[in-house]
Amino acid sequence: MYDALTATKMLKSFVPISRFNKGEAGKIIEEVKKDGIKVVVKNNAPECVMITVEDYDHLVEDSKKVLNPPQTPEQEKRRKEFIARIRQNVTPPTPPTRNLKDVIEEIGTIDVDEDAINELRRISMI
Repeated sequence: MYDALTATKMLKSFVPISRFNKGEAGKIIEEVKKDGIKVVVKNNAPECVMITVEDYDHLVEDSKKVLNPPQTPEQEKRRKEFIARIRQNVTPPTPPTRNLKDVIEEIGTIDVDEDAINELRRISMI
């Protein structure tokens, strides 16, 4: 569906939210139809991704295939045997012996400012 984004194509895909405030929504939608993707940016942080309806439908269909791949009876039998072997060789985790309140009292809390949150958002979108 999408080819690998080059650095130039990726940079061109960013759209400041201020363009919407200037009445350019129709133009941006046309760009999405032409280019395939736009990342709406607010305060230099990605807020949402715009794609065409057709691309959205493809993503939904592809996700269904990943979550529910078709299984032949032989594949299903091998899958169940594999799970049974894993269960034989793995002991379940033990429940935690300490509760969250005790841990927080021991290590304390930290203050996170808006800049740190925005930086985490920016890094997670790369």
